[in-house]
Amino acid sequence: MIEKFTVENYRSYQREETLSFVASNKEKGSDQTQQWYKEIGGKRILRLLLCVGYNGTGKSKMFSALSYLRMIATSKPKKPTDKPEYRPFLLDNESRNKPTVLSLTYYVGDTSYYYKVRVSAERVEEEELRNVTESVQIYHRTYNDEKDTVVVKFGGGCDMNKQDRQMLEKSAIQNATLMAVFGGLNLESKVLRENFDFFAKQVSMVKKSDQSLADRLQTGDKERDERVKTLLLKLLADVGTNITGYEVDDASISIAELEKSGAPQVVVDVMKEQYPSGIISRKNLRFIHTTAAEGEKSLDSGLESLGTMNIVRLLVVMYDIVMGRKTATIDEIDAGIHTKALAFILKMYLSIAEDCQIAVATHDLNLLSYAGLRRDAVRMFEKDENGHTYIRKHEYVHNTMNFKKVYLKKLGDKLDELMGDEALFAGYQELVRQYLAELTNVKK
Repeated sequence: MIEKFTVENYRSYQREETLSFVASNKEKGSDQTQQWYKEIGGKRILRLLLCVGYNGTGKSKMFSALSYLRMIATSKPKKPTDKPEYRPFLLDNESRNKPTVLSLTYYVGDTSYYYKVRVSAERVEEEELRNVTESVQIYHRTYNDEKDTVVVKFGGGCDMNKQDRQMLEKSAIQNATLMAVFGGLNLESKVLRENFDFFAKQVSMVKKSDQSLADRLQTGDKERDERVKTLLLKLLADVGTNITGYEVDDASISIAELEKSGAPQVVVDVMKEQYPSGIISRKNLRFIHTTAAEGEKSLDSGLESLGTMNIVRLLVVMYDIVMGRKTATIDEIDAGIHTKALAFILKMYLSIAEDCQIAVATHDLNLLSYAGLRRDAVRMFEKDENGHTYIRKHEYVHNTMNFKKVYLKKLGDKLDELMGDEALFAGYQELVRQYLAELTNVKK
């Protein structure tokens, strides 16, 4: 689980900003208080963060930064000469030439670790891994500009033997982290393996383009798929749908048949390369609806509402997060889902969550009025006049206060003022009328 994530000079983050998962030690009045966090080493680590803010304030970029750190920690470039991906703040000349700095404090079991990297357009400039619980360094990797070499210093927290240390140091390259290099070698180290696996297996960013829903519901693991089905159908019934089942069927078509039917040759060639067997296979998902008048009816998933499909996707994602003990980010969690249904799903997640976390971004401010909300689990994303994102949080807001009102007051009333400016909208109207007149004259 993650305690805090710090970002500096990454996309909209010019200065250092921290996304903290640490809860306040002051209790709230809700019966579900302790479901929100897990206590580790005397600290309360939140299982859910609610990230709010206007469009373009940096919520998605914070999630992207965590995904970027995971990639840097676990993946090497294909060639030693390739430059690392570099995504600095670009709205001032100084930042665009400075390294991006990312650091993470997290737990593997009950042990706290600190991992930090500095990445420039040329190389990984610095990397550090420390055991915070025992206050010992595991390794510190730097770049020597004069000698143009990577320098590795192992600390007392490293459990590798001398021979393996020499092998790892010898394999170190400028454009990759030592963590990623270790992941590609067959070296003995329980500490490094646990930390590499944490980034590789327990940190994830949920994207809409991820594996199709049919594939997620029918993975081939019968026990897992049955558990997901039981949980999903219960949730769909509880939130008021008449869906009582679903089916996943395999469908296939021959590329030769496509060719005969007149498909463009370029499409056929791409299909042949992608499907060497000559058969294009896919899965079809159908939901079974039960009504009082007609009984059971099976409908293709393409006919379901956006909200229903997003509820299904969200449940499948949450199941994998809970069962995989992962820390994950979910962008635009509210897309197409009714506020009350989303609040129900989040409460359901908290009731089953153990060693897992999610940070979600939402524009649905009605969630801030949810009675069971821990106010210190809300993170407010805003931008200053220079385009830098900063994050604010309340250590403690009394449970009897309406947090939505508190948040809206902090945001200020700029948009409300603009909404009342009729001359502003008249200006838009006049501009479009001018464009229409110009188009009419051109046609004449």
